[in-house]
Amino acid sequence: MSSAINQLQSAIVEGKLSLTQLLRQAKLISAKLNLEDVERWVDLELGGYPQGTETPKYRDYVTHNLEYNNPYQGGWQFAGNMNIELKARQPIAEIENISRGAGFAFPSPKNFPLQDLMGESMLSSFPQRVTVTAEQFKRIVDAVTNELLQWTTELEKRGIKGEDMSFDEQEKRTAGNMVFNIGTVHGAVGNVSHSPVTFYDNKTINQLFVEKSIPKQDRRELEDILDELKTAEPTKKKSLVSRAEELIVKHREALGATAEIIVKSIKASLE
Repeated sequence: MSSAINQLQSAIVEGKLSLTQLLRQAKLISAKLNLEDVERWVDLELGGYPQGTETPKYRDYVTHNLEYNNPYQGGWQFAGNMNIELKARQPIAEIENISRGAGFAFPSPKNFPLQDLMGESMLSSFPQRVTVTAEQFKRIVDAVTNELLQWTTELEKRGIKGEDMSFDEQEKRTAGNMVFNIGTVHGAVGNVSHSPVTFYDNKTINQLFVEKSIPKQDRRELEDILDELKTAEPTKKKSLVSRAEELIVKHREALGATAEIIVKSIKASLE
């Protein structure tokens, strides 16, 4: 039998398929597992991010050079470096095409004042454009590919394989209890964005507490609770989860939007 997850992993590592094809496979898997957040992210990557939609941090890029078109000197001429921060909203297929080329250019948002060697400002009357290197779009392709690979790895760790492209009820329940911070995730307590794929297991929760400067005493208490959860009797697990939730709520201000995600992850460990 063939595993849907292993097939996608192999395709990612081999690098023979386009990222568009890989995302289509991820779309099918996420739909079968009822993972709406992942499916939404895949749809945005395939179709592009409309204006007004927040883009993941990995889609930020910076322009390279400012050029002006002087027909008397053979066309486009270098005018200086132009570092403008922008967001790539194009479908991933278009981004892949750009990444394979020599870059691209688009009209400058305004004509900047330019002077020739004699100090004349007539150069400003020529059309201007801003260039972007292909390498920046190659970085976006790599980031999305890495997110896909990390996502499939987390699924496999929890025993979700999809033999013959079919997922049983246990696999669907397990996947439904996992929390993936992939691209941009919208939750009840706010928007968690610009983050890589993350499954909050005991280790990553503890690391997050350290990064957020949560007091050592509370970190140790949470660590003890999580360790005890692994072997606790079902009747005791509920009280342990409640204690963990109280600790997380206590530090909600420091943890921000991830607080609710962590609580959900801890509850998922009861499965």
